[in-house]
Amino acid sequence: MVEKVPGKKKILIADISPTVRRLMHGYLKDEFNVVEAETGKEILDLVADLHDCDSHCMGGIKPGDPNALPAQTESCRKKGLDVIIMGYELSDHTASDITKAIRKKYHKLCLPVIISTSTNSRDTIISALDAGANDVIVKPFPKELLLSKMRKLEHAMSVENMQMSEKVANIPFFHGVPVSQVSYLLHTCGEMVAKGIGDVVCKQDDDNHDLFILLDGKCEVMYNGRKVGDIFPIDTVGEMGFVAHGKRSATVMAAIPSQVFVLDQQKFERYLNEERAISEMILRNIILSLNERIKKSNSMINKLKAITDEYLAD
Repeated sequence: MVEKVPGKKKILIADISPTVRRLMHGYLKDEFNVVEAETGKEILDLVADLHDCDSHCMGGIKPGDPNALPAQTESCRKKGLDVIIMGYELSDHTASDITKAIRKKYHKLCLPVIISTSTNSRDTIISALDAGANDVIVKPFPKELLLSKMRKLEHAMSVENMQMSEKVANIPFFHGVPVSQVSYLLHTCGEMVAKGIGDVVCKQDDDNHDLFILLDGKCEVMYNGRKVGDIFPIDTVGEMGFVAHGKRSATVMAAIPSQVFVLDQQKFERYLNEERAISEMILRNIILSLNERIKKSNSMINKLKAITDEYLAD
């Protein structure tokens, strides 16, 4: 059954529970044309029937490179189905199985999939994302959160935005975070800044708490006026200040013309409060990343101590 709203996008909602389907239908019917399904087979049948894209999506994509972006054609823009929202457990298949089947034919940009689950388990979320889902939503969820997810998918539809998001998603901070979420985060929580040779990214002892992501170029790390290291794409700058709100421990400046994405700390914190399941992933990644940095710092200190001890012994 399809409730047609002229000019609106078409959404397929699928869940083993009629109650959940009615709930989501009520959330979406005013803004979207809604199609319902109960089983995995019904989902695939409806996709085949409604999604009139010419399946160009897998053309030119190299094996083993599922994140490669397809060239969009007119048929993709005229497709009949815009988004699928499905429950993790269906009566005949899991959502992961159905998503994998969809991804064999349609790219994430062409046919986005949101998987809803009743567990906030990191393993479940990662499994859904690995299967090719654009995003995950945890039940029970309010109408505002579901609509927010839909808006985030719309922000992710730009190919240029998606390409940058694919890069940023490789940073340890964002390991496991859906590219659609990374795209939305970049769109709403920061801005791209061009830096010329010698331009300062952040300055030692400043109270600035933003996070800087070097997307292109090269930067130098200066401590008390002396160079102590280099930063290359894709790497982050200012993690400690970003997390602990402390002063900058060093100055970072562009060694060559560079593109730096500035992630606003206050806006990012608001995003984390809205996306609890995703924030758990990001915060865990931050802790692991900082732990690795501390280990490297301790190792360097121990080496310096050994050199000093050897020098004094002579």
